[in-house]
Amino acid sequence: MDHVATIVADIHATKPEALGIIAAALDASVQGAHTASAFVALPHGGRVEVDIPKFGEAPPLAIDVHDPRGEAEARTAAQSLLELLSGATAWPLHHLHD
Repeated sequence: MDHVATIVADIHATKPEALGIIAAALDASVQGAHTASAFVALPHGGRVEVDIPKFGEAPPLAIDVHDPRGEAEARTAAQSLLELLSGATAWPLHHLHD
């Protein structure tokens, strides 16, 4: 069972755009790029998925960091990704949720 920590970003982006930017920041690739279950693999066995708002809903964009190792590891991986994205993008990253 994966544990999940979520980064919240107030941006307008498609799922493929967001995953592409995340993959570039992590120097990784998007797995299943043209599918509904696309993700970016993390080196420790976790993955990053992006949930976009439903039609007509405003942002935020949810960046879910999944980690099979545990809740604390998911939070740590998400915090590391948040810091990396803060330095690599102009995305307003507001919260880190479990």
